[in-house]
Amino acid sequence: MRELGLASDAGLIASFDLYRLELQKWNRVHNITTIVDDEDIVVKHFLDSLIYLKGVPDGTETLCDVGSGGGFPGLPIAIMRGDIKITLLEPARKKIAFLRQMRRYLSLGNIEIIEDRAEGVRDRQFDIVVTRATFTVPDMLKKAGHLVKPGGKLIMSKGPNFKEELEGLSAEYKLAVVPVSLNVRPLARNLIVISS
Repeated sequence: MRELGLASDAGLIASFDLYRLELQKWNRVHNITTIVDDEDIVVKHFLDSLIYLKGVPDGTETLCDVGSGGGFPGLPIAIMRGDIKITLLEPARKKIAFLRQMRRYLSLGNIEIIEDRAEGVRDRQFDIVVTRATFTVPDMLKKAGHLVKPGGKLIMSKGPNFKEELEGLSAEYKLAVVPVSLNVRPLARNLIVISS
């Protein structure tokens, strides 16, 4: 967290530890994630989610996590940024039940959970829309572009082979690529930040 420039304290660490334990417990019955090792959860779920904060500007009021699954990246962002109202969109009922439980256990008053796909939500728009689902950039714009407020941003995290996804992107979008790397374990990501 220090590498990402994020302040941490015992309370935040305890929240993430409770999240890890609950994820492992639920996973034994409900198959929430394929990542179950302690260190893998911390690096591949928690830190990989917190990387998104590098693309979230100060003053952001609302954020939507599309295809939230086990809560990534939305729940880790909510733990760190209680000032942002975060909506988790997830169509799978068992994952919705897990997200509701985590909202209760972690006392996250800034979380709203909607059981739906992005295409089904037509009456809401957000400052920031994020996803860790395996959409390509064009697919994500097609499925969830309508959720981004005018002047808002859509943020996706990609590995090194992202450039071909950006070819042919309409000139109406402003594009920024923010490279992020962590030394805790060789982890390199590129935040694709698309402004409307």
